[in-house]
Amino acid sequence: MSMMTRTSTRRLLVTRRNPDTRHYEAIGELIHDEDGYTFTYRDGITRALPGMPPGEPHRSAELFPLFSHRVISPRRADHDDYLARLDLPPTATPFEVLTRSGGRSAVDMLELTPMPEPGPVRLPFLVHGIRHLTEQERARIDTLAEGQRLHLQAAPDTPTDEHAVLVTDDGHRLGYVPRPLTEYVHPIMAGDHELTVERVNHRDAGFHMRLLVQLVGTYPG
Repeated sequence: MSMMTRTSTRRLLVTRRNPDTRHYEAIGELIHDEDGYTFTYRDGITRALPGMPPGEPHRSAELFPLFSHRVISPRRADHDDYLARLDLPPTATPFEVLTRSGGRSAVDMLELTPMPEPGPVRLPFLVHGIRHLTEQERARIDTLAEGQRLHLQAAPDTPTDEHAVLVTDDGHRLGYVPRPLTEYVHPIMAGDHELTVERVNHRDAGFHMRLLVQLVGTYPG
């Protein structure tokens, strides 16, 4: 893995998905810098996260438990294999793992999304919605090669999301850009950009981990 593919963002958008409508609510931002971690709620949030009451920003030298529990333990036997599926080295930081994995958990609907800064961006993400593809479409993922060029396509007719963006290969559906990312991806799509395959994982990795891609372009802010 090239060091150029390592996560460079220092801000993650924390969202909560409604399991019935599948819509995402932006809750706050998790920021990582040389002093540690800061979590700040967005205005108007009334349903607080566990252990993080609303009000002033939360600051800590260590990653907050709510988020650290979403990072695979280095003591687990499958630790290195899991990070390899994210195209990360065994030495990847917890923040890098959260940025690529989304921090999904079986106990809630929270998801973390990288927030690019204005300017040149190199944005890796796991393709969503693969479980909703046909078997033929899912089989096409197995034919992809690392570095292969893919395409982004706005899909305003998607029933559950008029802002949806498809990931395609020669017109064939491979899945979708994660919903919380689309507000950043649409402006990037308006300029010169390139989407490539970063890693294809075996089917036993699960739908969410099947396809890791990387978007290179410019985010105007």
